[in-house]
Amino acid sequence: MATAYPRIHSDIVAENEAFFAGGVAPDAIRLFDSFDKRSSHFYDDQDAATWSTSSVVDTCIRERIPDLAHVRASRRSRVWMYGYLAHIMADVANWTHILKHLPPFPAERGAHHGVWLLADRFTVPEADRWLNLDSVPYGNAPPWVIMPPVSRLLRTLVMYVLPQTDPWIAEAAYVRHNSDLRQAEPLNLLEPSIHSSVLAIRDRYRAEWEDNVRLAAEFVPASAWSEFERSAIEGSIGAIRLLDKRVGI
Repeated sequence: MATAYPRIHSDIVAENEAFFAGGVAPDAIRLFDSFDKRSSHFYDDQDAATWSTSSVVDTCIRERIPDLAHVRASRRSRVWMYGYLAHIMADVANWTHILKHLPPFPAERGAHHGVWLLADRFTVPEADRWLNLDSVPYGNAPPWVIMPPVSRLLRTLVMYVLPQTDPWIAEAAYVRHNSDLRQAEPLNLLEPSIHSSVLAIRDRYRAEWEDNVRLAAEFVPASAWSEFERSAIEGSIGAIRLLDKRVGI
């Protein structure tokens, strides 16, 4: 991106906290505010006609952004939206390339959970495992995004999940316990280090989680993960560029 889209790259690097916060905002307001999937993510996961870049961006603008001039003028506000749209397009890539191999939830519930576990194993550079929570510019968030839900999820990720390099410990720190695995809710009861309670959760569920990973691998071919990664990146860049075009940059 640095070579192909230098201005977008430099904006994201300069406003990394805004991009990170924007990236967790869609799930944060769905989990901890009054939004449902459609109103927070601007697509219907059961309607592939709503998954295109243009549909997502234009629905977002039409339904949620009253002041395009402000987005154009404020780099931080723009980068919040870059992160927000990147999250959505990664979700779309998941539906397009991964979940199509599974029967609709709740059938094969274990395989669905195994997909979550495998997705969490994408490499996260060490520098991206930490964020200064005090520097997140909540005042530049999109107008429908309020601070408490985003702060709650950000704090859980930064303090409890991202520091862990062992995938089983990371999962123990981010237990998905909702009856619908697509409505994951992190626990807020764990220490930021490898606390005994984290180890107890890992040891209790590890065998089940390992079975779920094996089951997911039986359904989802390895090539699908490469397609998912490519599609998530290309979709995110496409959505960001289209937003810039719509706001006049």
